[in-house]
Amino acid sequence: MKVFVHSSRSMFSLGSWNTYYNELFLPNTILVVIGLIVGVIGNVTVICVYHKGLKNKGNGRFFIPILATVDLMCVSFSDVYHIIQLTHFVTFPNSWVCKFFYYLIRVIITHSIMIMTAIAVTRFHQICQIMKCQITTSRLRIFIICTGILSFISYIPTLFVFGTVEVCKDNITGYMCKEINNAARALDKGNLLFILVLHGTCMFIITVSYFLIAIHIFKKYRQNTSNKVTTETEVGANLKQFSAKKIRRQNSSWSHRFTLMFFTLQVFLLMTLIPPLIIIKKEMANPHFWERKRTNLLNNVYMAMRVLYFANAIVNPFIYGFFDHAFRRKLVNMFVKKSVASLAQSV
Repeated sequence: MKVFVHSSRSMFSLGSWNTYYNELFLPNTILVVIGLIVGVIGNVTVICVYHKGLKNKGNGRFFIPILATVDLMCVSFSDVYHIIQLTHFVTFPNSWVCKFFYYLIRVIITHSIMIMTAIAVTRFHQICQIMKCQITTSRLRIFIICTGILSFISYIPTLFVFGTVEVCKDNITGYMCKEINNAARALDKGNLLFILVLHGTCMFIITVSYFLIAIHIFKKYRQNTSNKVTTETEVGANLKQFSAKKIRRQNSSWSHRFTLMFFTLQVFLLMTLIPPLIIIKKEMANPHFWERKRTNLLNNVYMAMRVLYFANAIVNPFIYGFFDHAFRRKLVNMFVKKSVASLAQSV
């Protein structure tokens, strides 16, 4: 399918045409490269630290290496795709490369949202303790595998939607990665409608879970505040009971801290998904959205909004480090031991 683009006649070759877009989106290309480096280093560090020193130590840490792995895949595939796209805007190399990246990126994002849903339900079960059934590690693994399979199946239509499309200007033919024709665009709209319902259901479950958690914690706080005043004789007479209660309060405090951490992750995920959805809606309404004439600044703002969805995968390792003291201590210990070992070898 040919799309005719109106642009300046100063571009006489495909190379100069592509160079124009390279220079136009250079700020976004630099940001994507920085994001790739920071995201890969951060998530690899998280995976190493939690697997070596903090695996299966409660407080919801079971999910963190899994999330870090999904985030590593997200930031790797999405950033590599956007680097190819931004540097080969009208010279995209291959139709299957286009299909491959679109498909995998969508699968990873959906799987990440489903994992976040499992985390919210698990935190609700652990804190509120309303459900009688036990959420075991094996059940969580089965859920994660099943949601991964569902994500792969849900986006199969994507493989028939995207590809390299000819774009022409002044008798020069280029190739862009986009929907191949109007029928493919209609198919993608139907597929995205189904995914929107799926994501909406997940977001509803997440919202309800954290809302109920917040109510439970508030009630517990009021109850603890009203029972806080005790005499020294009462404490002395019930020293063992008091110690047990203190330990339970400390465990509860850590559990609440991890719940706040996961809630922060999910809020940030939602915030990073909204701007790309706005641009995707504009793209679907106007197939020539990126060829429209506008200021360079506005073009870069729109492109930054379009690629913002993977920002949570870059920021998540910093959120883990902020909330999890044990993660910070283990990271420092590993770094110090490695530095000492390297120094000893050099001496």
